[in-house]
Amino acid sequence: MTSASRPPGPPPGVSLFRWVKDSLRQSIARGEYDPDAPFVTQREIVERFGVSSTTAVRALSELATEGVVVRRRGQGTFVVPLLPDMPGGGAEPTTIAYVSPDSDGHKHILQRGLASEAARLGHRLLVANTLDQNHEQRTLVDVAGSGVRAVVLYPWDGSRAGQVVADLEARGVAVVLVDRYYPEVATDAVVFDDLAIGHDVTAAVVARGHRAPALLWSERDTTSVRDRRSGYFRALREAGLPELPGRSVLESYYDMPRPARLERLRRLFAEPAGLSAVICCNAATMSVLIGDLLGPGLEVPGQVELASMDDGGPEGLSPLAAVVAQLPARAMGVAAAQLVHERLSGSAGPRRHVVLKAGLKTAGKGQRTLSLVSPRGT
Repeated sequence: MTSASRPPGPPPGVSLFRWVKDSLRQSIARGEYDPDAPFVTQREIVERFGVSSTTAVRALSELATEGVVVRRRGQGTFVVPLLPDMPGGGAEPTTIAYVSPDSDGHKHILQRGLASEAARLGHRLLVANTLDQNHEQRTLVDVAGSGVRAVVLYPWDGSRAGQVVADLEARGVAVVLVDRYYPEVATDAVVFDDLAIGHDVTAAVVARGHRAPALLWSERDTTSVRDRRSGYFRALREAGLPELPGRSVLESYYDMPRPARLERLRRLFAEPAGLSAVICCNAATMSVLIGDLLGPGLEVPGQVELASMDDGGPEGLSPLAAVVAQLPARAMGVAAAQLVHERLSGSAGPRRHVVLKAGLKTAGKGQRTLSLVSPRGT
């Protein structure tokens, strides 16, 4: 492909990396690159899109992870040819679409497991990242119209795509949901045991001597959130502790402006029960919380212990986490690929949910405790 004039920049809300990756993927889908000829190089991407070498490297690495391109030592990067036949000699294309919010944290690890297992089973993975709930619905319709026979969907918080998914299933498209599911739509799904995650993390925090841990969220309207919150309340009941709904309000702490987050923390510290422990829904929320606790504008008395129900995030788990659930995210991707393969191979059994158990890691007593001391003279 000869380089044309530089394409327009990314649309609002789309990162440079994602814009580059999606643009290259679209060019590949249009057949603009010959699988037998080297793909564009890092330098060519930098010149064509006007981005940094870091962005170019990340875009190429993600395309390789997704099975769209392959690196050959001493030869360069090449487009992976589309497999025209089903394993076993069928005549239908074997492309699986993975529709998800932009991959970060455990979503990225999940995607790697999905791509690896899909390739092993003879399928090609098409990744379509979504911007919001409306874009999710449009993307599902678009990928179904492209001829794919299966969709793996990681739904948005507050997803409204349940009817679209039901329509796809009615048209013979196999759909597998990951991480969460639609209670009103019967589909295959691979989920974590979120009730146990909420229970076990909370029970471990209580066992460290905390009587009223608070719970902070980044999402509100998903089955995973509701199940983890139910597990949190169950652990409190088992310990004979009161359920304090104000400490687990389903609002996104992660998305609040900082002044609102600080005000929420001040209210928690001012309550009669005080605040000695905070359980975060994931590592990204914990990262925001740590910044709030250590930053200006908040006076925090004493010590606080932190816990997380998810060990993945933009920078990974904070070393300050005293308790953390270790999610088998790669196994989730592998299980989703296997479930899709069963359906594409003719399995007509009842829809089912594959439930994966999470591990639990705890620090010793007194370790990983955040001590907050006001400067002298304040």
